[in-house]
Amino acid sequence: MPIIIALIIGIILVLIVYGLLYYLGHRYGENIQALDDKKQEILAIPVPDKLYQIKNKHVSGNTRRLYDTQRAKWQTVKQYNLSEIESSLVSAQNQADKFSLVKARKEIDNAEELLEDTESDVRAINDALTDLLALEGENEAYYEKTYERYAAIRKQLLAHGYAYGDAIDMLEKHLSYVELDFTKYNALMNDGDFIGADEELHQINEDIDALDNMMSHIPDILDKIDNEYNEQLQDLKQGYQRLQEETFQFPKGVNVSESIDKVAQDIKNAYDAVLAGDLNEAKNLMKVCESQIDHTYQMMEDEINARDYVDKNQGKLQKQFDQVSQSNHYSQLEADRISQSYVLHDNEVGKIREFSSEIKNEQQKIERSNEQLAARTIAYSEMKKRIEEAYNILSSVEKGQSHIISSMSHLKSREKEMRDELYEADLELRNMQRRIERFNLPGLSDDYLDLFFDTQDMIEDIEHKMNRVKLDIRTMTEIMTKIDNQLNALAEQTEAILDDAILTENCIQYANRFRAENPDINQAIQDANHYYYDKFDYQAAHQTIADAIDAVEPGASQHVADWYYEDKKRGNL
Repeated sequence: MPIIIALIIGIILVLIVYGLLYYLGHRYGENIQALDDKKQEILAIPVPDKLYQIKNKHVSGNTRRLYDTQRAKWQTVKQYNLSEIESSLVSAQNQADKFSLVKARKEIDNAEELLEDTESDVRAINDALTDLLALEGENEAYYEKTYERYAAIRKQLLAHGYAYGDAIDMLEKHLSYVELDFTKYNALMNDGDFIGADEELHQINEDIDALDNMMSHIPDILDKIDNEYNEQLQDLKQGYQRLQEETFQFPKGVNVSESIDKVAQDIKNAYDAVLAGDLNEAKNLMKVCESQIDHTYQMMEDEINARDYVDKNQGKLQKQFDQVSQSNHYSQLEADRISQSYVLHDNEVGKIREFSSEIKNEQQKIERSNEQLAARTIAYSEMKKRIEEAYNILSSVEKGQSHIISSMSHLKSREKEMRDELYEADLELRNMQRRIERFNLPGLSDDYLDLFFDTQDMIEDIEHKMNRVKLDIRTMTEIMTKIDNQLNALAEQTEAILDDAILTENCIQYANRFRAENPDINQAIQDANHYYYDKFDYQAAHQTIADAIDAVEPGASQHVADWYYEDKKRGNL
């Protein structure tokens, strides 16, 4: 029984496998048929008909080369591609019939790939041939439009030739080139070279564009050269002639005649470029010409403007010389007067005398320049430059004199200020002395006394210097600055001494309440008195007793200090 069941199952499996193979073989057969239909569609593309039509037109040149190229491609497709496709399809069918499905699938895939490539190649060939066949008709339409443009240009040139001046010969020459190109086009069309004829038509249109551009711009360019540049050239020549008649001179390196000649040459160069049909070069040369014209005008205008400046400023400059010379004279007198009462450290008198020499030298230069101008040996622009330099020098002299006189005039006021400062310093020193004496201190430190007496000596020394006939304000100012610094230091030390001395006494009084119970307080009081009466070191005395009472009662010394400074603030000390 099991054997029978196994046999039945085996038969069923065989039937299933056979059925599956039959189904897949049938499907592959349908795929092969579809691919064969695709091959027939490719063969139906009318490439051979178009090759035949072109061949009968007896084409030549570039057209013939394109035809031969596409024909060679078509032959390759027929002889190799289609044969290989057919072979793959037959092989695929054979493999499918033998149920060799894997090999069949491989041949089908190969055929599909070949068909895709072949279809792409055939359609490209067909499109190229279609365009080539259409080109003949397109050329004829393109030719009509191009010839209309040519005819219009020719008509305009004949009707308005006068507007182009001497450039008419160049334009007619370009027009004749276009006519020759039309002849070449017709020859190419007759020979069946439609591609070459198309290229020729494009070239003709480019030539017509260039010709049209020249005809559009040449009248304006020639008008600008003839009626603007040449007129300006004549104006430059006439202007230069008038300046020569008026005996104008020009600075070294400025040659108006050469510049005018260059303008004339630039105009000619631009004109020649127009006649040669190079409008871009003509426009560039016209910019050069404009720049040269402006430069030449500027050279002459500079001299004319300089003459006006010289005429207006010669008298003004002389007045300026007189004014500054007079000011220098008064400055010398004032400097001599002040120098009799004060020591001058910066050679003020010598500098003012140097200003006098500088004024005279500059005036002599201007006088020589005026003689040269009268003799027409220098240009007005050079004279203008010398006048401007003289103005600058006189201005510098005025500022220098003014600064010196201003600095010297402050000496008198500084003397008065210094006398007042000296009086205040002496009074301040005496007040510090009286303040120290009022507190009946047992003595003062050597450092304090040295500073006090050194300051006192300096005050007496400067009082002596202030009584001299000729005062040295600068030196005395330096001494007064040192006195002020020492007085400030003395004031700080005086207050510190008095504060420490009084605070020592107050702290000792405060410490007396602890003497019976605390032997250390007695020792601290003795030490503080030693610093106070023997060493005159009031700061050490205060610090000693303050530390002692703080040890017994923390913060006690600060309370004593607060009471003292509050009382001092109220003016009780």
